[in-house]
Amino acid sequence: MLDIKFSLVTTSPYFKLQFRKLRISGNGPGVAEEPIANQLTVTFNPSDERPLSVRGEIQISNWKHAGLLTDCRPFVVAAPCLEPAWCQQFEDLLRNSALTLEPILRCFPSSGLVAIHAALQVAEQVYVYRMPLKPSFIRPPGMSSRKPLPCAFHNWLGERRLGFSLLRENGPERLIWDSLTPEALTNSGEPTDTDPVTALENLFGQARSDLEGEFAETLNWLAALERRAWACNAEETRLTTLERHFFLSRHNPVTPNWWLFNNRLSAPLDAVLQRLMVCQVDLVGG
Repeated sequence: MLDIKFSLVTTSPYFKLQFRKLRISGNGPGVAEEPIANQLTVTFNPSDERPLSVRGEIQISNWKHAGLLTDCRPFVVAAPCLEPAWCQQFEDLLRNSALTLEPILRCFPSSGLVAIHAALQVAEQVYVYRMPLKPSFIRPPGMSSRKPLPCAFHNWLGERRLGFSLLRENGPERLIWDSLTPEALTNSGEPTDTDPVTALENLFGQARSDLEGEFAETLNWLAALERRAWACNAEETRLTTLERHFFLSRHNPVTPNWWLFNNRLSAPLDAVLQRLMVCQVDLVGG
């Protein structure tokens, strides 16, 4: 059990529990939820073609999507159904939630996780849709080796770890987040003495960019191992330690995680990451 506490009490008296229900619709796979009368829905980074809805949307844009020059205002909130003062206060709450989560994740959190953390401070029930927190790390062919995937700047293993913590602390009646846990998977593969978690730890610990071929061979082998081999050796502390190998720092131009820029390695790396995410579900009894 993680020893992480998320305070639902904010220092601002303005943000008491003021909504009975709040829906959050991410940009992940699946069909977008239809609007429900008299229920507010949080959405993210709307396209230019999508007009600001008057049917109860709270649109959250990150500072880059909003066209700001710096991250001094990390989130921009627009909601025609609410007062401008509320939008400003909610921006402040989002910023405070991000600052709470950042040191735990060791990088800036995604807008989705920030919104959930903030929503739990203003709503009695929070419904989350299309937000599995598991984007693909597969790089398109021909992508420059100097260009990172945007999703690589978030600690997705860590975000899912905190997501499960929020589910435990708030209970399934208060936080309804079915997309975080995949459909039930049957155990596959024969029992084995192979310990892929230790092999992965050793691989990252000894990785050198001039030995890419050996790295790729081991990574492909790990990606092909059955779920059972991973599940038998996964421990929460070990998964947490591995998190640092799967994201980039926005504040440091030099990174030891050179594999996150490698097109050849991206598919097996993504497969290994998905294995670790399934292990997280196993550990929480999903």
